Amino acid sequence: MGFASVMGKVQDLTGSASDAVSKVLDDFNSALPTFRALGFNVRDLHVSVGVPPEVSAKLTAAAADVDVSALDDLIKKKSEQKTLVAILKALQTAYNVRDQLGDLGLKGVEIDVVLGLLPKISVGFVKSEAPPVPA
Repeated sequence: MGFASVMGKVQDLTGSASDAVSKVLDDFNSALPTFRALGFNVRDLHVSVGVPPEVSAKLTAAAADVDVSALDDLIKKKSEQKTLVAILKALQTAYNVRDQLGDLGLKGVEIDVVLGLLPKISVGFVKSEAPPVPA
């Protein structure tokens, strides 16, 4: 197999990966209004160009401002938005774990989302409160 043939396969793979990331990115973009309504803002956004490409974002909020009781309803109402539902379920799980541990003085909540061929969601609680969402 020649170099040109290998490069052609890499370009095909990159194009397919790019298409997959674009779809997940569209899903994430449509989820942002829901997260803003929950009190989150986008703190960081990173784009990694490579094979596979990735987009990562960090959403932050004051932990006390998130209405955890609304998460079940949102998951049911927005069931067709797979990225949103995955993030909401991760958030719900993190709050359940935090509640079992008791008050640790953790005032902020951060959601790290990595969108790519294999999406990754991480939710953490931090000592400092997130800055307020701009009006």
